[in-house]
Amino acid sequence: MKIFITGEKGFIGRNLIAYSHPNIEIITGLHANNDEAAFVSQYVTEKGEPCVYRNDEDAWQAFFEVNEIDAVIHNAAVVGTDVVALNSKESTLTNVQGTYNICRAAKKAGIPVCYIGTTVIYDTQQFQDVYIKEDSTRGPTTLYGCQKLCSEDIVKSQTDKWMIVRPLFAYGGEGDMNSLIAKTIYASLNNKEHIDMFLDPSKVKDYMHVNDFCDAVLTAVSLDLWGDDWNVSAETPYKTGEIMEMIWSITGLSHEGVLEWHPKTDYLGNHRLTSSKFRNASGWSPKITLEQGIEMSYRSIVKAENYDPLIHLEEAKSNDVDLTEFY
Repeated sequence: MKIFITGEKGFIGRNLIAYSHPNIEIITGLHANNDEAAFVSQYVTEKGEPCVYRNDEDAWQAFFEVNEIDAVIHNAAVVGTDVVALNSKESTLTNVQGTYNICRAAKKAGIPVCYIGTTVIYDTQQFQDVYIKEDSTRGPTTLYGCQKLCSEDIVKSQTDKWMIVRPLFAYGGEGDMNSLIAKTIYASLNNKEHIDMFLDPSKVKDYMHVNDFCDAVLTAVSLDLWGDDWNVSAETPYKTGEIMEMIWSITGLSHEGVLEWHPKTDYLGNHRLTSSKFRNASGWSPKITLEQGIEMSYRSIVKAENYDPLIHLEEAKSNDVDLTEFY
């Protein structure tokens, strides 16, 4: 299968491209061997990838057809509560209008769309003591969650063939701009102090390495699990404070004064979901433990160049933006 990935320069996209899977060829929008990239090369993002919303559906349809794309993994999105809050207009255009363009073009080209969703679409407060399932009550409390829920409805209504795969707390070193793990390791390595962390150390989180999530997505596509939505998690929840102890123990980094917790902003609270539906349908299971993943992330971030997962937090501080208003 020839699979096209939107958001090829983002965290999930770049890892999907790097992750090999039998019988799947990954196609990106702008590369040296693609003479037909001109269809979507007029408008590119600052990252140097085709812009999903400025390239209209006709341009995307032509790109899909000329390159004989079999399916689209639609991953391009502005991600994260703080990032979306700081860029409300751009994030809405990307997350909503861009999804509409991609889905309409895919429908015209006769190909399916696998949409990378997020579990913050759920009304998490209702599920503090139980695991979230695919059909659990929706109720996002942030602009980011609202945009992604809207996009799910677009995917279902504007394509003939679709699937939605939602990760829970994917992390993984360089390129990871959102996770507690990446921000903590980076801050410690660079002697940062009092980094705002909008979490409660006593609440439970369930982190999954990005390689496991990429394996899940490509498994779902290769098995033709269309027409349904799938939640994917490691199913190894820990209290956030316990995860911090793992980070300090594994990396040996100093943690004195690195983080400043904002427990009242932790709108997710205990955030756990079951992957039983997906595991039963696919046979998938995660392969990387949290301890192994933290070590992998540490090694990656130590070697990284021009990587800063704190850029949005520091931008907010420099502009006197109180991010607690958006949680």
